[in-house]
Amino acid sequence: MNLKNAETFVWAATLGSFTAAADRLGATQPAISARIAALEDELGVKLFDRTGRRMQMTPAGLDLLPRAERYVALAAEIKAAVGDRNALTGLVRLGTSETLVHDWIPELIRQVHADYPGVSLELYVDLSVNLREQLVARELDIAFLLGPVSEPSMINRALCAYEMAWVAGPAMILPPRRLTLEAMAKVPIVTFLRQTRPHLQIRQALSRPDLPTPRISGSSSVATMIRMAEDGVGLAAVPLDIVRPQIKDGRLRLVDTDLPLASLAFTSTWPASPPNPLAQLVGHLADNAAKVRLSTVAAG
Repeated sequence: MNLKNAETFVWAATLGSFTAAADRLGATQPAISARIAALEDELGVKLFDRTGRRMQMTPAGLDLLPRAERYVALAAEIKAAVGDRNALTGLVRLGTSETLVHDWIPELIRQVHADYPGVSLELYVDLSVNLREQLVARELDIAFLLGPVSEPSMINRALCAYEMAWVAGPAMILPPRRLTLEAMAKVPIVTFLRQTRPHLQIRQALSRPDLPTPRISGSSSVATMIRMAEDGVGLAAVPLDIVRPQIKDGRLRLVDTDLPLASLAFTSTWPASPPNPLAQLVGHLADNAAKVRLSTVAAG
């Protein structure tokens, strides 16, 4: 069985159209149709029913899919394990939360380029909720996000966690004691956007009827949150490791409050099918990069 034809069949079956498969594989739709036709001729069966408005797999196609997935995965695994690293080529569409971009993602990219010079990365920085949707739609090959993703078609692996902290700029006037929920409800608060876990936790804690209506400003940019806190715009809830430099040089200070926040736990997540060993190689390097970060933080 021709490997390229088998891979084309797997993507067409997964994405549900030849057009989507052509876009994913960087080919034309006629080329995709020709590959599927060649595979059908080789096997002597029809794999797709294209008589109606929607393309559907035939019983033979449904039977072939898991076998073709294993065939494509095994070929890629052999190439990755036995072949020359310099000979590995391909594109990995990587999605990541911005928090990680401010930490070890640049080192990960350098490591991918060093270890696998033929592998290219496309980096997409977005909210975890959007990364999840892009993974499910197979628009991303792998993502580092607040997980896990509760989908049977996804593989999740614990990656790293960040302790959350309350910080403020030196010019922001706050009570000289531990901030109660009542005191926090009276000052502007800066954190992630409203659909994120920190924002939801803060709003839930401060939305009691006996407290003033909280003023919470959400941002999708960690850099923007840090700058707003430095400028005294508000009390900010941010990952502690990301703001250690600002705390060290006095641009920010830690603030003690009655509202401890849950850590941000990230997972490395990728679709189980179609199999993509290149994405898993990137995930393995990400594990190492995250472990190095943890060991550095622990030592410092």
